[in-house]
Amino acid sequence: MPASYQFTAHEHPGYVHAKVTGDRTPENARRFFQETYMACVKAGKENVLLEVRFSGPSLDVPSIFEVISKGTPDGMRMRKVAYVDATTEDPSKARFAETVAKNRGVNVRLFSGVDEAARWLAEAQA
Repeated sequence: MPASYQFTAHEHPGYVHAKVTGDRTPENARRFFQETYMACVKAGKENVLLEVRFSGPSLDVPSIFEVISKGTPDGMRMRKVAYVDATTEDPSKARFAETVAKNRGVNVRLFSGVDEAARWLAEAQA
């Protein structure tokens, strides 16, 4: 049975808000990053808010490392990446993903909520 997956992207002034729901798998995470980047390119936006609402157990550390490492070339093309993982049972895994991306040159910041992330992205407009 294929993993469930639903992606939405909404344009806001200055950024794209990309949201994903479905099963937490490495394939879904990679797909989310690819579709998000394409939505940003289409919208002509350099800032993005990633809202992750996957279900299921956290990915293991090697899977997180692999997914983030493969997504960083696109992430490096973004000015700001705000990341909200609303469903993780292990916040240290989200912090690990943030660190991996930062170490590869992505200007990413982890937030606990969408409103806080949107405020950080709005600072890019100033």
